[in-house]
Amino acid sequence: MRVHVLHASAAAVLLAIVACTSNDDRPDASGDCTPTDGSPCKTGVIGGSSGGEGGADGGSCSVSAGDSQCGVCATTSCCTELVECQGSTACTNLLSCEDDCSGGSACITACEQQFPTGTSTLQLLTSCLTRDCPVCDESGVGDPCGPGFYACETGLTCSGLWCTEGCVKSTDCVGLGPGGANTLGYVNACMAGAHGNSCTPGCGGSASACTDFPGTYCFTTTDDDGNVVSVCAALPDASTAD
Repeated sequence: MRVHVLHASAAAVLLAIVACTSNDDRPDASGDCTPTDGSPCKTGVIGGSSGGEGGADGGSCSVSAGDSQCGVCATTSCCTELVECQGSTACTNLLSCEDDCSGGSACITACEQQFPTGTSTLQLLTSCLTRDCPVCDESGVGDPCGPGFYACETGLTCSGLWCTEGCVKSTDCVGLGPGGANTLGYVNACMAGAHGNSCTPGCGGSASACTDFPGTYCFTTTDDDGNVVSVCAALPDASTAD
């Protein structure tokens, strides 16, 4: 079994990227990105490799303004491996299968047994991410934390449900997801609690967005700046951290 296994949010990011690495009509795009190793940001189209099993003859990787920090790093640092996985039906099927496992080792083993020819290709990709993209092994503001999830990035604490930090306004609660959202794609908010203001995961009005945070529901309210926000809030009879 591979030593490095992506958690669901990182796997979902890669599924989206892998789907866009072939020679298709995806426009060249360059947006804001955050370097993870101190090197200058790369944007635009990055050359790929000759494809592997599955018929892809080549591809490229593009960074866009809507990419998560993991996605930016993956496309700039691991483009060759992404293109190889995209060109392998077994690799994309294995990645999709593992994305549904929620980190369960027995489930992941079953996926590898179902798609054995994709294991080595996906191993190259995950090894590259482990080596060059530590952000893909971290949970940011508003991301689930605790058993089964990656540790919160440096400077954050785990509330018991999500990674958080103190804040003054909602713009302080930038996550690792697209456009500064959490990795689920929802904008976080700064909310008052019993121990002061802290960053709370957004839910965008979607009830399903809070399923990773047991005992919460998607609640529409206002933050301290008077902005209307939707966040995952504790149920009236639930006991959860701020």
